[in-house]
This record gives sequence, structure tokens and C-alpha cells, in this order.
Amino acid sequence: MTCPTCPPWTSVSTDGYTLADGSDEYLFHALTTDHDCLAPLVTHHTDDGQHSYLILHDTTATWDIPGSPQLLAMTLTRDPGNRTFGFDAERHPLIPLAQRWLIARGAAPDAIRVPPERTGAQPADALTTALEEQLMTSGTRYDVVEHYTDDCTEYETSVLAHDADPSSADKPYRLFLETWSPDSPTYTLREGAFPTAEAAWEWMENREGPLPAPRASIPGVLATPRAEAAPATTRRSPQPPSAALPPAKPPAPPSPGRRR
Repeated sequence: MTCPTCPPWTSVSTDGYTLADGSDEYLFHALTTDHDCLAPLVTHHTDDGQHSYLILHDTTATWDIPGSPQLLAMTLTRDPGNRTFGFDAERHPLIPLAQRWLIARGAAPDAIRVPPERTGAQPADALTTALEEQLMTSGTRYDVVEHYTDDCTEYETSVLAHDADPSSADKPYRLFLETWSPDSPTYTLREGAFPTAEAAWEWMENREGPLPAPRASIPGVLATPRAEAAPATTRRSPQPPSAALPPAKPPAPPSPGRRR
């Protein structure tokens, strides 16, 4: 997902500040050097000017290791007394997971919602919206095990997470699938429940039957099926959650399409 009208994320002011001791100078330099490849989806600054919360779309991720996450969540914290600033960053496969990471670092949920004009697609239904809200506000409930972002053929992001909620004890592994079509202005997010991680990836490989629905229902969206049949596909090699590494910058790649 890109936004040609968005200002570069480096418009976030650090004028008059220096990077605090202990911060990853190499990573910050890489991010500021490659800023043209990072489209801002969320840029929120607290009223006191001390904290900034960002979600960026890394357009170079499609040229990185297959399946690499394309979203980068970042925090900047300014110390007016010492005129220094620190920052932290981490990659995520889904926007609500990036938002969850920012919330854990002090962001107000309503302040870090993605403005409609900065997205390449909108939720297709109430269930998609409800699941995104559930993930965004889940705190430590979900531990991401594996994920894979496919923006070449299927336009699908899969996230396997372990659910620590007691209501999920019988099927604690949750598979979240975000799918969209480049010909459609909408996307869907669905959740499946599995007793083991192996069972989840076996379903991903064979796609036999609909995505197994969780037992619990989300209030307000009971009329919408929680799990729907997915098209048959071959299994993609899942990737482990990525560390906060500098975005790849390939030699003169062709311009990627819009990606959510």
C-alpha cells in the first residue's frame, strides 16, 4: 500500500536534537537514507512534542527475502532537556499488529488509526474490521509464531499466532489470513483455529475445506461467517518474525504496485 501524496516520514522533526547514546545509529541512518522507499501510513505526535508514533510501508520489502513483512512500526522519543532523541523500530506483517506494538509503547489506540486517504484498500466487511480491532488491542494475548507476506501472485498475508486466552485452550493456534485483489478496493481478514501449529500449516498447504472457525464469536458480526473457503494453493515457506533490520534497497527495481 503506497500513498503518493503522503509526505516523507523524515518530515518528522528532530531538528536541534542528536541521537541518544545507546540508540542504533546504523539502523537510523539506513532508515533516513532510504526514506523515499518508506511511505508513512500513520504519523502521530503527542501534544507535548516528546513522542512520535509511526507506521511505514517499506516498498523495498517485496524485493527482499520472499515473505518478508512490509510494515515498519517506529517510535521516536525526544528529551528536551538534553536535546537528544531515541527511537525503536520493528517489522510487522499486518497493520493491527504494528498498531499493537505502538500501543504497548504508549500510543493511544485512536491516535494511530490509518487515515482512509493513506490506504490502498478498505475493509470488505464488519468481520474484517472487528478482527483488526481485536488484534490491535490484544496486548500480550497473541504471540506471533510465523508469518508470510505474498504480494506477487496471491496477495495474501498469513500470520500464525499462539493465543494465550483461556477460551482458546483447546485450539490455541490461530491463523489470520488477510487477502485482497489488486482489482478490488477492499480486503478481508479471517481467523482460523487449530490445535497445533502443524495442523495450521497442513491446512495452508492443502486448503481442504473452509478455514476452521474459532468457537467464540465476535459481538456485532454474528451474521458474517468467521471462516470461508480459501482457494487451493501450494504451501509457502513461512518466515519467522523479523527483527528490526534496515530495509533492503535493491539496484533499480521496477516500481511496485500498491500493496496493503
